[in-house]
Parts: sequence; C-alpha cells; structure tokens
Amino acid sequence: MTNYEKNIAVICKQWAGLAEKINSSQENLLEMQVEPSVHGEPTLIVRARYVHSKYNPVQEAQRAVSAEKVGEGIDVVLGFGLGYAAESAARNGGRIIVIEKHMEILKKALETRDLTDLFTNNDIIFVIGGAEDNILGALQAFDSFGRKERVRKIKNRALVDLDSAYYQEVERRIDTWISKDTVNEATLKRFGGRWEKNFVKNKHYIHELPGIMRLKGILKGEIPVFLVAAGPSIDDLTHLPKIVDRCLVVSVDTALRFLLKHGIDPDFTISADPQYWNTRHLDVLQHSSTYLVTSADVYPLTFHLPCRKTFLYSANYPPVHTYEEKFGIKGRLGSGGSVATTAFDFACWLGAASMWIAGLDLGFPKFRTHFKGALFEEKALATANRFCPSETKSFRTLRNGVPFYAPTANGRKILTDKRLSLYAAWFESRLRDVQIPVHSLSPDGLVINGMKTADIEALLQLHPRRNDIKRFIADLV
Repeated sequence: MTNYEKNIAVICKQWAGLAEKINSSQENLLEMQVEPSVHGEPTLIVRARYVHSKYNPVQEAQRAVSAEKVGEGIDVVLGFGLGYAAESAARNGGRIIVIEKHMEILKKALETRDLTDLFTNNDIIFVIGGAEDNILGALQAFDSFGRKERVRKIKNRALVDLDSAYYQEVERRIDTWISKDTVNEATLKRFGGRWEKNFVKNKHYIHELPGIMRLKGILKGEIPVFLVAAGPSIDDLTHLPKIVDRCLVVSVDTALRFLLKHGIDPDFTISADPQYWNTRHLDVLQHSSTYLVTSADVYPLTFHLPCRKTFLYSANYPPVHTYEEKFGIKGRLGSGGSVATTAFDFACWLGAASMWIAGLDLGFPKFRTHFKGALFEEKALATANRFCPSETKSFRTLRNGVPFYAPTANGRKILTDKRLSLYAAWFESRLRDVQIPVHSLSPDGLVINGMKTADIEALLQLHPRRNDIKRFIADLV
C-alpha cells in the first residue's frame, strides 16, 4: 500500500469531506519536486525554493516549534509542506489547526510521507485551499471546550512568502481572535464594578419583568427583520417608510433618535451598555412606543424610562447567571462587545425569515464617526471650546483605537480599528451558524465574510407585511 493510500484511508475515517476534496482536486499550479535531504528525510522544493531544510527538515521543524514555546493550547501551522512542523507540534500535546493555501501541497505530502500517526492520534482541523474565512470557525471549534486557550502561530517561511497576501489575511484573523480574550478581560476590569452596582439595584426586575424566552421564534421564519445599527452610513438611508412596511424593525439604542427623527418608531430597541451616558440615547423614548430589550446589569435609569414594555435577556455579568438560574433564565443573547452584535442575535432569536442590516459600518466611512445628530456629536459640540474643538475629539476617536485600513464590502478601503475589526470577526463567526439570508445595506462598510451586500431596491422587492407584523407582536403587551 502506498503512502497516499494509507494516509487517505485515515483521512476518510477522520475527515470524510476533506478526503473527497483531496481525491477530486485537479489543482496543478505549482512547480514542485521532492528530493532526499542530507539526513535522508524527504524535502520539498516549490518554485525552485526549498520549503524545508535540505540538510535536516525534522530538526528544523523542532527548532521552529520550540521557538514558539508550543505546549497546551491551539497551535496554528501556517504552511503544511510535508508535515514536519505539525508532527513536532503534536508531540507537545497541543491541538492543531493546519492552514495550507494549496491543496496540491497537501496531496504531495500524502504521497511522500506516512502521516497516519499524526492524523490518527491528534486533534487536527484543516483549513485548505484558500478559504481563509474558515480560520475563525476552526478557532471557535477548539474554543468550545470552555477553556481560555493560548494560540501560537508556527510559520513555514517559504510557504508564507509564496502566498504572502493570503497568509497576512489569515494572521490578521488569528490576531483578532487572540485579542478577544484581552478585550474581554479589559471590559470586565473596566465595567465589572459598574455591572455589580447596577445589578444590586436592578435584581428585582429579574422576577418582575418577562424574559425574551417569550419572544423566541415568534416570527416563525415568515417575516424579514430590518436591523438598524448606528454607523454613519444610515445618513444615506432612503425609503424608510417603505422598508418599515416590509420588515419588523429592530434598532440599537444609539440609532433610536435617528429613526424617530425620520418618523420611524422601531418595533424593538436593544440596550446593552451599563454606563449612565448610554441611557441618554433613550431620552427620546417618551416619543416612542417601542418594546425595549435589555438586561439586569444596565444603568438603573434605563428601567424608569417610558416604553411600551420591557423584556430582559440574560445579563452579561457572570455572577448574575447564578441568580437568574434561581428565578428563571431569561434567554441568552450573544455578546460580541457591541450592542449591534446583541441586536443581531436578537433578530435571529425572533425567528426572522431574512435580515437586512443598515449602519453596520464597523469603520469610519469618509472619516465620519457617527451619523448626523447622534448624541456623541451633540455632546462633543456642547462641550467643545477653543482649546479642544469638536474636530479634535473626532480625531481622537479615529486615532485612539489603533486605526488601520481594511477592505470594504465593495472592494475599496475603509479606516477601521482593532476594536471594530473584532466585532467583524464576531459576526463572521456567528454567520457560520445562521441559516437565514443576511444582507448588509452598507457597501462602504468593513467587509464581513458571509454577509452579502444588497441595495435598498432589493429590499423593496419584498411584499408589504406590516399588518402581519402587527399580528405577530399584538399579544406581547
């Protein structure tokens, strides 16, 4: 039995889908050859460049792995080659994600070496063939163990240089994933005390107010949802009344004043931030009959503002979970650090037929930080002086988040930052599990893989459903 036959037999048992792709692959883009190294192990040459040491590829891989201090955690191998680095990482007991741009390189490895021990005795996920957006799914799969994982990158320099643009994008996604734990720790450190104080004052609402469990699946996959985030691009929205006729409207709290200013009263408004200033976005509730969806760890003033009715979702502050288990779970929504991520999960929770999202820019289109008339803008203007004009505050907003340029949905470039790119990673990860069509109406916003772009005209092709929407939510009062 050849090396390829032995390897593919194991892969068929472990990863049937991967085996099918390997067997059906006709890729033949690279000039490759295999020759023995000085120590006898095979080494690979791609486009006249040695992928592994021509003297001792095993020792070279061991040095590369030890340099990264690989051990317990997730080891991401960038460039599989003939598999030496993956084998060396496996000896340290880590879980392995293999990223390889070219299927034909993996195929050559299977033909050249017996890798059955590596495939049989280790936790490995393969991301093969240019699907760099799958890296987040692979990291999430290993992260589901519930442990805080350390992630290390083990690079094959020759292969990384061969496809530098591809591997740079992969590394950006990995770095974004790694930063989520740092962001979560910083968030807990910054708001932990605030969450605790809020909860102490709000805990009686847990057994007084209904939870979103009552709302689960109420749309029965029949009604589309129009979700409004608060990015600058909502200034460009048109045909709002026609959109409202066709969709149930879910708004983040920061976009509520924009909608009311344009005569649109959203069906649901999501509020998630625990700070006092966030409640000021809801000052306009006196002019609204929206259903408010929030949690028990928001600022207490939130519960004293007028609205049609308030529903609770399970609080993000971990100690609250134990209290909720005693009085009844309200319903968990994902929290990616932004109210927009919570609103997205809520739209899925309702059982939407499809989702159309406006204002999800995750960047600064034309260097704008907020829509016109946003509370942030009004506060900046009200507190400005000659030593610190509003333009200075806008500049600080652009600068302070570690800004960089990234691709937009329409193929251009947008200024974004580390925090906003982390939200994009959350959406990309979440979209892998969402079965409904999700459309972005912000083509100039940061690209989110898995989210299709659409224009207003496509949305207006939907049939008017406002009477049906009223029927679906009529019994909630």
